[in-house]
Amino acid sequence: MYNQIKEESDVTSFSLYPPDVLLFYDYSLVPRSSCRSYFQELAEADFFSVFSPALRYKRSALFINARSCLGITSKSLTEDNVSVLGNMCCMLDGSYIQNSHPSILERLKNCPDLTVEQTSAVVTLLKNGNTPYGDPSTWNEQTLKDLGMFTLYLPSSFYLRFDRDTKRNFLRYFLRVFGGMSREQRRRLKREIRQSIKSDSEQTAECTAGIITQVTISDPTFPLDYNINQFNNCLSVSTVKENLDAITEKVDEEEYLRIVLQKLKEAGNSIIPEDQVELLSAASRVATVEDIRSWTISKIDTLAALMDSSNGGWDPSLVKVIISKYLAVGGNRLGSAELNLIGGPNLCSLDVNVIRTISSQNFR
Repeated sequence: MYNQIKEESDVTSFSLYPPDVLLFYDYSLVPRSSCRSYFQELAEADFFSVFSPALRYKRSALFINARSCLGITSKSLTEDNVSVLGNMCCMLDGSYIQNSHPSILERLKNCPDLTVEQTSAVVTLLKNGNTPYGDPSTWNEQTLKDLGMFTLYLPSSFYLRFDRDTKRNFLRYFLRVFGGMSREQRRRLKREIRQSIKSDSEQTAECTAGIITQVTISDPTFPLDYNINQFNNCLSVSTVKENLDAITEKVDEEEYLRIVLQKLKEAGNSIIPEDQVELLSAASRVATVEDIRSWTISKIDTLAALMDSSNGGWDPSLVKVIISKYLAVGGNRLGSAELNLIGGPNLCSLDVNVIRTISSQNFR
């Protein structure tokens, strides 16, 4: 990139270039007098998806250069430091985060992900009370809303500060406003909030939380009010069979999905009809080899539903069984449509003998 612009008179006018392009700018060519300007323009760059794995070392090098440029000598970043570093704050470890100016919190909201250490530091900073979110004693439902994407990473211990109704109302709001989150993110959020709700019905063999009906399932927060024991006690086989699509859309945690799958098997004497296999969604990911061998997978629509990556990844051994079941049906083969549905990672699970049956034209 530098070779293309080095003859230009405004080569150090960094505002002329997209932030992501500046990631590849040769920093050794940045005049010391212009380094702050360089990092200010770099603040909005995507430090995570732009660099290939082989170039990730450049992220660390950029931070080292930024520290030198800005005269950062401690792990206590000022508001100005945070402003100039911008999205580079997502690279910081917990020791920087918990000791820095509270404005770092707003920068961290833009991070594609947070580590456990970073999240712990965020909680420490929040609990200090010297942030826009106020003292912990004043936190309420609006606080959770204002925390936004942070709530996807906060541990159950954080949610203990809020009562059940506040958490339920917040979860309903969050699922509506941030509907584009991944299933894994939704699973994590629901799990942490549910674990923060104390229950006196962990071991009882009776349903005390209320029989689960179609109306219960329609609540966006379902099954928040049911611990694993109550979910099992209050969910009938017939309700699972009649509301499978709605249930698998709402239920995310694996232990709950296992109960759904078990009750569905009970409904059909261990046999799950193909039209219901299509509706398993994330519940398919908790199936065993024996479960899958009992399924009918004859239609490409069933294969497509099972291979939907939004429901999670597959264990390679299970992919083999699914493909074998599909190919065992007369007339079925792995054409271009099937290969696109299965996807690259899952194709690597196929036996050599199966791969040999695929026409080279279908790989195009």
